[in-house]
Amino acid sequence: MKTITCRAMGGECDEPITGTTPEELMANGMKHLEKAHPKMAADVKKMPKDDPMMKKWSEDFMKTWAGTPDM
Repeated sequence: MKTITCRAMGGECDEPITGTTPEELMANGMKHLEKAHPKMAADVKKMPKDDPMMKKWSEDFMKTWAGTPDM
């Protein structure tokens, strides 16, 4: 299990987000965004997955995931 903050994932707060896989952590991050930052969640959902910003976010997230120690 790894923990990454909302802010470290590009969000607006320091809420810890946890997950055992990158996919689980991203899904938990989206749940948090929907609840705590609905405008940001809506903007993210509208963005195509092949958008350059989304590709960069994904690359940065995977680097963060790889550099985050397991708990």
